[in-house]
This record gives sequence, structure tokens and C-alpha cells, in this order.
Amino acid sequence: MEFAQALRILRARWWATLAIVVVAIGAAFAVRESVTSVPTGVATVQVLVDSPDSALANLSQETVPLTTRASVFAQVMTSAAVLEDIAASAGVPASEITAQGPYSGPGQALDTVTPSEARANQLPAQTVKYKLTFVAQTNEPVVTASVQAPTAAAAAHVAASIFPGVQKYVSTLQQQSATPVQHRVTIRQLGPPQAGPVNSSTRSTLMVATFIGVLLLGLLVLLGVEGARRRAEEAAAYESEQLPEFDRLSLFMGSTGGSDSDSPAPVSAGGSPARPRR
Repeated sequence: MEFAQALRILRARWWATLAIVVVAIGAAFAVRESVTSVPTGVATVQVLVDSPDSALANLSQETVPLTTRASVFAQVMTSAAVLEDIAASAGVPASEITAQGPYSGPGQALDTVTPSEARANQLPAQTVKYKLTFVAQTNEPVVTASVQAPTAAAAAHVAASIFPGVQKYVSTLQQQSATPVQHRVTIRQLGPPQAGPVNSSTRSTLMVATFIGVLLLGLLVLLGVEGARRRAEEAAAYESEQLPEFDRLSLFMGSTGGSDSDSPAPVSAGGSPARPRR
């Protein structure tokens, strides 16, 4: 089917075309309402696990024990007790914060696949407003904290509250256990949080894809049905035009007799053809 012919069909069946467009728009909005909103802001902050006299500034101290301790801190930061202190520092309800981090062994890389057991526990938390991720660096006593939130400003605000919340939790433990000052772990924040918007076009992309898909499918069905109907009408018209010619030809052949050469020869009484008289 040519493009111009398709346009003529759509113009002639404008009401059906309009109905398809309306259905496509409705399907797009239905997909928009069914898709969960994705975070639109992200912020990161780094926390250094150090000693009172700073192992990074003192060459006589080893940083390997602190690196191991940083991986432990990355796991502890996901606990409910630490999250409550972070939520209190940020001034948000603790029920709106969820966290994930390394689950066993040393700090994992950012692209490590989450185990299925841990992922099953994370699925119910997908609708939580603030999502925190704690990852300990492999060879450094540093924990990188990432925050996803509805806006970049909200993500930066919660990220800025991670250090005060963790420090409060550690200080409480040190006071409760009466840890000597020279043996206490020191938490330091490495610069302010870095925040920015993230790509949040997932919902819009699905809406556009749904609209285009439904629209194309509806138009193809309309063109196919209309094309089949027109071909059937053309076939019926062709038959109606050829039928009178066929009838006239039949009548003509029936009214004219055969030639003399085609007539049967006379038969004698004996059954053999009679000979002509001389």
C-alpha cells in the first residue's frame, strides 16, 4: 500500500483514526501511573575511618587495619541504629530511609552483583524516599556513601547528615564502653557532599514508547482492514462487470448452429455410412 493511499484511507476514516489516537494517549497515561517514580537526585560523600593522631599523616602507623575496619563500618552503617541517628540529624522520619552495603568479606566494588537473598530484602524498600548505599574502598580506609532522593537538594541534605549521624553513633559506643581516648576510632568527612540530578526519563520514555506502539498498531490494523475491504469491493465490481459479457457470449454461442462439415453423415440401414449416389 502506497503512502498516499494510506493517507487517503486515514483521512476518509478520520473518526477511527481519532479513536486510535485517544486509545494510545490513554495507554500512555496508564503506563505513567503504573510505573514507580525513580529518584531524580543523587549525592555522594566520603567518610574516613582514622585514628586520633591520623594514620594518614603519620608514617609510623599502618593503614591496613583501618581499611579492614572501614569495611566493617560500611556494614554497620546500614543498621537501623545508625540510620536512626542519620535520620535524626537530617530531620526526616527514619521510615523514609533505607540502606544497603557490603554483606560479607571486604568492601565490595560498586558494580558487584547483589546476592539474591539480600536483593529479596531490598525489593520492599524500593518505594522509600531516601536510599543510601555504603561501599568501603578496597585499599583505603574510606567509606563512600551515596544517597538517592527525589531532588538533588534533598539528596545533598541527607548526605551531609551521614557524618554527624555516624559520629554520634560511634561516640555513644565509645562512651558506653569507656574506650580510652588514644584507642578511639576517629571519623572524618572528606569534603562536602557532591550532589546533582540524575536521568529520570524512565517514566517519560515508557510513556512515549507506549503511545507510539499503540498508535502504530492501531493504524496498521485500520489500514489492513480497510485495504482488505477495498480489495473485496474491487473484486466484486470486476465480477459484476464481466458477468454480462459472459452471458452475452453464452447466448451468442447457443443461437448459432454448427457448419455443414460438422453435421453427421447419413447412416444406411446396415449401420454403415451411406454412399452418395452418382
